[in-house]
Amino acid sequence: WRVDKASSATLCPFVVGLGVPKFLCPAIALLERTTELTISCVAGANAQNAIRIVDKTALSSKNVTQVTLDGVETKTKSKTGRKEYMLSGTVCGDDKNTSVVTCRLFQRGDGWETRQERTLMNENKLRERNVLVSPGKKDVVVDRFFDRVPREAGEHG
Repeated sequence: WRVDKASSATLCPFVVGLGVPKFLCPAIALLERTTELTISCVAGANAQNAIRIVDKTALSSKNVTQVTLDGVETKTKSKTGRKEYMLSGTVCGDDKNTSVVTCRLFQRGDGWETRQERTLMNENKLRERNVLVSPGKKDVVVDRFFDRVPREAGEHG
């Protein structure tokens, strides 16, 4: 899946809400315009279904998130290992066409979480809704849209 730059909003309000300095927004905007996702279903231990999401940009290495879709929270460390959060995943929607990955940011205090809600709009269009919930503030919601790209030979997802 490749980001549809024309119909996608910038992630800047989302990341600024998490504490990223606003002056970095122009650089973030350049990087996010190159975002590609690979999403696949994974059969986990005990026959638990899971989703694996790999995202990358022109300058970043692959970021991999794998989570079971049973709603159970798992303590997870950030890439740097400095922070921890509770990760969970579910599937919802009338057609079960929306995956929701929730990161409860418990180290920030009660009421902090991020959600990535990915909905298959049609066979070739994916909406990624990024939601930041923080105490005493209005939720920050950023929608990005992705177009399906053909798979390379031997590629999965």
